[in-house]
Amino acid sequence: MSENEFYSYTRESLLELTNGKPIIHGHTPLEIIYFDGVRLNCDLGSNTYSVIEERALALVNLSLMEYFKYKPSTKRIETHKVIRI
Repeated sequence: MSENEFYSYTRESLLELTNGKPIIHGHTPLEIIYFDGVRLNCDLGSNTYSVIEERALALVNLSLMEYFKYKPSTKRIETHKVIRI
């Protein structure tokens, strides 16, 4: 399924197909993690960051809707809230 097709489904139809469970989606690279009520986008990697300096790794806490972002270039961990759209 293409990205455009995946995002063309309404939230209501996806919730019906998944019996009310959200979908964790990790193949649409962004600089942030967001949640639209059904789809949690959680890819912080390819095409957004340069390969060596700015790539990142995230660990998502679904209960608190926050994520921890580790950047190897700075060796720092940042805490962010999942953006709800």
